[in-house]
Amino acid sequence: MNRMYLSLKKTTFMLLVFTLILSAIGAAGVQAEESASTDDAIVYYVSNGNLYRVKTDGSPSQMIRKNFEGVELKPAGDYLYYFYDNKSTTLLRLSLNESDSKAQISNFGGDKRILHYVTDGDMIYFMDDKGGIYRASANEKAIDGVLVTDMADINNPRFIVESGRIYYNALKSGRTTWVASKAANGSGQVQWIASGAFQDPYYARTDSTTLYLMINTKPSETNYSIDCMVLYTLPKKGGAAKAVNPKAPLDTNAVYSGSWANEYYLYNNGIRLGSDQDYDYTKGQGYVLHKNGTKIQLSKTGIYEIANVGTNKLAYVDAYGKAYVSTIQNNKVTATKTLAIKNAGYVRNLMTDGKVRTTMLFGESGAYILNADLSLKKMIGVEWDLCQYQDDITGVFYINAGDNGRLYRMYEDGKTTVKLSDEKVSRIVLISKP
Repeated sequence: MNRMYLSLKKTTFMLLVFTLILSAIGAAGVQAEESASTDDAIVYYVSNGNLYRVKTDGSPSQMIRKNFEGVELKPAGDYLYYFYDNKSTTLLRLSLNESDSKAQISNFGGDKRILHYVTDGDMIYFMDDKGGIYRASANEKAIDGVLVTDMADINNPRFIVESGRIYYNALKSGRTTWVASKAANGSGQVQWIASGAFQDPYYARTDSTTLYLMINTKPSETNYSIDCMVLYTLPKKGGAAKAVNPKAPLDTNAVYSGSWANEYYLYNNGIRLGSDQDYDYTKGQGYVLHKNGTKIQLSKTGIYEIANVGTNKLAYVDAYGKAYVSTIQNNKVTATKTLAIKNAGYVRNLMTDGKVRTTMLFGESGAYILNADLSLKKMIGVEWDLCQYQDDITGVFYINAGDNGRLYRMYEDGKTTVKLSDEKVSRIVLISKP
């Protein structure tokens, strides 16, 4: 079974990483509002088909495996876990204890066909095509694992682990798909949350106290133009769930074309897929759904990107590449400022401990940080081909087209850069803490 069973407009890497494919625009600079982030990181990248890693402490890069292919890389224990490609159901792991390009690859799942997996500290959780979800130590030699729960829905195999609980899609009474929760160690009873499924970890989000789940109440429906998306909230550490909009479900296309921003979910009312199976944002209207159930219109056109700025402001990019910041008070927009950026494409946040350090905007004329007074600061120009960052790690990592594709890091003052590799880099595959 292809794990990427649902084609979504928003590609997300488990709510933690973004990648931009850009060329010849200004480099992304960021400005720290607090010093809680760390300078320490390990960057894994591919050069000439070989896998390397480099620490940001100034030590040289190290080739750890020749002729490497892999996706969905996640570090846990002494290993790097991954799938060979997006269609593979064989979960592989690469030992990180060897050096000199001799790191050994082993099949972690054995005969099991793995549909989805997550790591949590030194533990790994994985789901097989029989509907069982298992947990094991990441360094475990035995591959069976301990069964956490069975009767998971193999047609909706995504799940998350949060605050000691696992949230997954289950077959209630062996027939109907429900979102369910259980203690991550397998103890206790199943909590039935809502009829339906959250179809990707992207549709689960947490803040300091709350878990948000955007649930498709008709997951078997193949028509994406139906009103069936309901937002649920529940305490982060487990508890009773509350439906935010049970009497006014959102259209599936509206939700799939949207994204999270603080306590809001952006959706594009009226948007539809075009003949190219992509969304035409000029046909929608941008709204946000608040966790209290209030719907607020931000734009008369569709909104492509959104990010929260402080506690009551939202920055966004519309279908025509114009960027704005709207202030929301008492469940309505009280002010909107147009930002002086041409052909904006992206607005993103750098985060530490779930809090925004800075907001970045990217456009035709360069990359900017959004200051507290809503003015823009253009960053020092560095050509790049690819940029990536990781929450809770300082800076932005990019492949510098101005230095023949070498790996660089830009710090959060927007001007300090450090060269990390002597090899020409084709892709950054993972950024992690040591």
